Amino acid sequence: MTKPWWSKKWGKDKICGITHARLRPGTNKNGTHHTTVLKCQHGFYTNPLLEWVKNCPTDIPTCPVCRIEFKLIDLIC
Repeated sequence: MTKPWWSKKWGKDKICGITHARLRPGTNKNGTHHTTVLKCQHGFYTNPLLEWVKNCPTDIPTCPVCRIEFKLIDLIC
């Protein structure tokens, strides 16, 4: 019997900082990653993070958790 996906690489403590749901690895049918990890190592579901960036009041988006500035090019999928 194989272990569930959350007990392998991701662990059961990987939680989205925006939705507070457990993160899951992989991609959707369009090839977009479900999750994104910033350089500060905070993880998020990609779509809520993009909404956060779109609605960010400053020109340079910040991490929703620690407020460290990042560029869209810095995203690690």
